[in-house]
Amino acid sequence: MPIDVVWGTGSARTELGAFDAALSDANVHNYNLVELSSIVPEGAAVERVGALEPGRWATGDLVAVVLASRTSSTPGDRVAAGLGWALAEEGGVFVENDAPSAGACEHLLEANLADARSIRDWGWTSGGERQVVEGVVDDAGAGAAVVAAVFHPISAGRRDDDR
Repeated sequence: MPIDVVWGTGSARTELGAFDAALSDANVHNYNLVELSSIVPEGAAVERVGALEPGRWATGDLVAVVLASRTSSTPGDRVAAGLGWALAEEGGVFVENDAPSAGACEHLLEANLADARSIRDWGWTSGGERQVVEGVVDDAGAGAAVVAAVFHPISAGRRDDDR
């Protein structure tokens, strides 16, 4: 199973608008995102793609994600979000964090990955990878940063007559 890691930043008049703009930057804004806990299925491959290719699934499809996000409405604030992941023979784990800077987010991800690996007696094949994105809130009113691990969609554009 492929899992695509996407990320984006956005600005708008409100924090919700900025969050939507950040989702748009990652091209996951037209799906119904279903948040998952943080387990990577056995045999899955995680790949950084930046943004999903347009039209990958039907508008409104249910798409499973592990999501990290941060918003702020204070001009000049930094917003950082990130995912970390470690893979094992048995599957793997994601950890998600947000922080007021990319450096702080990286530090949290590293600590949380170490903790997640320490409580699982798995055959780890990677020590951990991270993807962090950071933005700065401009005078538009609000800013947001998002990173998401995108799993295969739940509905994948199925029509009622396809069942």
